[in-house]
Amino acid sequence: MTQTELGGLAWPARVQIWDAALAAVRGYFRDQGLREVSTPVRLRAVAVEPFIDPIAAPPGLLATSPELAMKRLLTRGSGPIFQVAHVFRRAEVGARHSEEFHLVEWYRLGADLDPLLADVEAIVERVFDATGTKGHAPKTWQRVRFRDVVASTCGARLRGDEDAEALTAALPPALAAEVVAALAPAHDADPAARTLLAWTAFFSAWSDMFFETWLKGHEGTHLVEFPRPLAALAVVDAADRGLARRAECHVGGLEIANGYVELRDPAEQRRRFAAVNQLRRVHGEAALPIDDDFLGELPGLPPCAGIALGLDRLITLAAGRTRLADVSLALGGA
Repeated sequence: MTQTELGGLAWPARVQIWDAALAAVRGYFRDQGLREVSTPVRLRAVAVEPFIDPIAAPPGLLATSPELAMKRLLTRGSGPIFQVAHVFRRAEVGARHSEEFHLVEWYRLGADLDPLLADVEAIVERVFDATGTKGHAPKTWQRVRFRDVVASTCGARLRGDEDAEALTAALPPALAAEVVAALAPAHDADPAARTLLAWTAFFSAWSDMFFETWLKGHEGTHLVEFPRPLAALAVVDAADRGLARRAECHVGGLEIANGYVELRDPAEQRRRFAAVNQLRRVHGEAALPIDDDFLGELPGLPPCAGIALGLDRLITLAAGRTRLADVSLALGGA
C-alpha cells in the first residue's frame, strides 16, 4: 500500500508544498538580512542533551542539530545567519517524529528572544500562506510564563531553582510520584545530575498530564521563562536566578520551535554537559563526547539568541495533516 493510499498527499502535491514552504522560509530570512549557511552533517560531537540520541556515522556522529557549528560561525564574525538543515535523531519514530527531519535554525545578534518569537509568528504565517491554507494559521499568539502555567494547571508554586528534594516536595502527589520513581536509580549521582533528572522527569510527566490538554485551547503559544535546570544551553535570567532565557513555541497544541538566549560561559557549559551525561548513564545510555573545539571558541560568541523550528511539523500542520509521513518526500527503500 502506498503512502498516498494511506492518506498522504499525492507526490506532485508534496513537491509543490515543500517548494512553496522552502521558498517562503528563505524569502523571509533574506528580507530580514540574514545570511544562509550550510554546516557539516557528520560531526565529531553533538550538543549533549538528555533525551536526544545521535546516530553513529563512523568516525563521527550525524548532526542532531546545526547548533554548535552555527555558533562557531558566529564567533568568527558571520553576523546573523540561518540554515535549513537535515538532522538525525535515533529512535524518534511516530506520527510527528522521524529519525531524519529538517530544522530551520537561526541566530540574531543581541540577547533578546523577542525578535525570534516574532520571526516564528511570521514564518508560520508565510508557510501557511504559501501552501494555500492561511485560514488555519494562528490568528492570535499568547506569551505565557512556565511557572504561571504550572501553577494554573496543577497547583504547584515553583521558583525554578529547587533541588531534587525541594521540587518533589512542592509537587502534587501524582507528579511527585513520577519524580521519585525517576530518582530511584540515581542515588549515587551528584546533586546537579539529580536535580536535572528530577526536573526532566517532572517536565515530561506534567506535559503528559496537564500541559498538552491546556495547549489544545490555544492557537499559538510561546512558553517563556523556563526553570533554570530545563535550559541547558541558555543563560540564566539576571533578575531571577531560578529562571533561564528559553522559549518554546506551539501551534495548535504541537511544539514547533525551541530557542535560547545563548550561554557564552565555557566552564558553565561544560558543567551542564557533564550533568547531562550523568543523567544519560542513569537511563542506561552511553555518555556523549563533549565538543572541546566548540567550548574553546565559546568565549568569542557575541551576545545572541537562537531558535530552531521543525519544518516538517510546520508543513504537516499547513497541509492540514496529522502525520509527517503524509507530506514527507522520503522514498521507500531510499
